[in-house]
Amino acid sequence: MHQEFGLHIKSWLRVKHMLLVVALEQSGNMHNAARQLNISQPAASKMLKDIEGFLGTRLFTRDPGHMEPTDAGRRVLQYCRRVLNDTDRLIEDLASMREGGFGKLSLGTVPGAAPVMLPHAIQALKQRRPRLAISLFENSSDRLLVDLEYHLLDVAIGRFTEPAQRHLFDFLPLNDEPVSVVARLGHPLSKATPELAEIVRWPWVLHPMSSPMRGLFETALAEAGVPSPRNVVETTSTQATLQLVASSDTLSVLPSSILKSTFSHGRFATLPLDVGAPLGLYGAMTRKGEPLSEVVEEFIALLRVSEQGSDEEPEPVRQRNGQDLEAPGR
Repeated sequence: MHQEFGLHIKSWLRVKHMLLVVALEQSGNMHNAARQLNISQPAASKMLKDIEGFLGTRLFTRDPGHMEPTDAGRRVLQYCRRVLNDTDRLIEDLASMREGGFGKLSLGTVPGAAPVMLPHAIQALKQRRPRLAISLFENSSDRLLVDLEYHLLDVAIGRFTEPAQRHLFDFLPLNDEPVSVVARLGHPLSKATPELAEIVRWPWVLHPMSSPMRGLFETALAEAGVPSPRNVVETTSTQATLQLVASSDTLSVLPSSILKSTFSHGRFATLPLDVGAPLGLYGAMTRKGEPLSEVVEEFIALLRVSEQGSDEEPEPVRQRNGQDLEAPGR
């Protein structure tokens, strides 16, 4: 029964249906969605009615001037976004091939990996594939995994933030990520050994609450019985964080590896404070159950060589169905 219904959906559901569902969620009403798709409002209304009738469930609740996805609608939206993102990638890849290019690789990374192992791996990959278009995005793990799930990324360098994510992604461990409390050189607190209760009185620039690095900091404060700082700017941008810290008395919590990179070495002071254990292993994360492309396999292999500090030729990394990624011999 379910298999037969699935075949019907595959043969009937069209890209135009998916575009309408996404447009309705983005715009919140039928008129704007129809205008976005360059069709009439009656045509859009009929198309949605046909979709809901075929699927046998309502996808949106209707209020005057506003539409909101139902639980079923949100599930259909997840599927539609994945398919449409894959379609966009296909179009980009075909255009690149026509222009003499050799595909595209979209990478996401947590800040700690960006200045250390990624440059070496990317440089090595570009030496082998000079026409490969590489896009690199830096963010916290929770946001990277959303983009990875929706096929906006090919691979993410991060860590799990929820147990349920282990059912969605494969994980190849690469390195742990110690963190430090960072201030500008000459900051008043850098001349002594401050307590946690003292540092929270200063202005801060921190990752959002949902990120593992912010969670580590908040846990350390809670265990010490110290309230969270009140003067906070939230951002996932490492560059913006470093600029704010360098130009003011603002403090931050950052991966220790960032302070050892070329662009920040010697420009900042690390306060002698313990804000918890390292964040734990981050690694290369890919969608579970999907075969890895040749480019992704090669990139992950180069990451492992970079992480180990080796000049050896990397071995390809193969994905095993339903298991974590494993390097040969480990």
